[in-house]
Amino acid sequence: MPPSDPLRWADLPTASLDLRGAPLDLRWTLACGQAFRWRESPDGWWMGVVAGSVLRVRVEDGALVYAVYPELPFPRFWDDYLRLEFDLEGMYVDLAGVDPTLDYAFARWRGLRVLRQDPTETICSFLCTTANSIPRITRAIEGMSRLFGESLATIDGSDYYSFPGLEALTTAAAPQLERECNLGYRAHNLVRAVEEIRARPPGWADSLRSRPYAEAKAELTGVRGVGPKIADCVCIFSLDKDEAVPVDTHVRQIAVELYMPELKARSLTANVYTKVGDYFRERFGARAGWAQQYLFYWHLVRHREPPVL
Repeated sequence: MPPSDPLRWADLPTASLDLRGAPLDLRWTLACGQAFRWRESPDGWWMGVVAGSVLRVRVEDGALVYAVYPELPFPRFWDDYLRLEFDLEGMYVDLAGVDPTLDYAFARWRGLRVLRQDPTETICSFLCTTANSIPRITRAIEGMSRLFGESLATIDGSDYYSFPGLEALTTAAAPQLERECNLGYRAHNLVRAVEEIRARPPGWADSLRSRPYAEAKAELTGVRGVGPKIADCVCIFSLDKDEAVPVDTHVRQIAVELYMPELKARSLTANVYTKVGDYFRERFGARAGWAQQYLFYWHLVRHREPPVL
């Protein structure tokens, strides 16, 4: 149960984790369209909810400084969630010179990391993203957590809620998801998909991490409402499938502008989706998904507008 009295971050103990020289920029990582439960305070702290814990974190002098309530979700949480074992410096070196725009993105947004998020939450979150902007997605998921999640704490006047469990996202919840969370038709897609996920064996989504990319993606697209783009988002942002390349209209625009002008007059059909993903994998290899995320953020910042995913 959450505490009866509001808390203050200043009263919660802080701890630190030596990053051992691993590049990490929290702004680029947490605001690049892969996670939706983080917000930045004016003094540079990031607050978010992961796996039922409320977290406050920033980078200081090569260390990750954080406070948490009630406790970290599991041992070595930050190493796991931030994928600190991934050799980001090695990727910068290995892909240097392959593409001038990517070289620029690596230098400009150094420390952007792909996260390892909970697969089930990632599926549900990205079911809310279809033809939707990042600010609206963030508000929708926060509203959904407030309505159907568990109250965790009130800290410095802000209320924090866990992400809803699958048992809460039933057909009966659809009207509230549609109207109060402004999900519209996405609400019905979400509850139908959740129904199918609940029918699968326990731990099904987590088990996909050990499956090859093609098999994991095929399993995901077997869920009604989960198309190739959502499946690839889940693969790269929660299942360690670094070759997965989510292709939306923005990534298609990147491909046309930089690599594949012959696709300019073509819409994002299934065939075009496959062509763009395969091109990224051919050009950038096993880390194509990381390259895509840097180029996506390059495109996002250059256009200075909330992207529609």
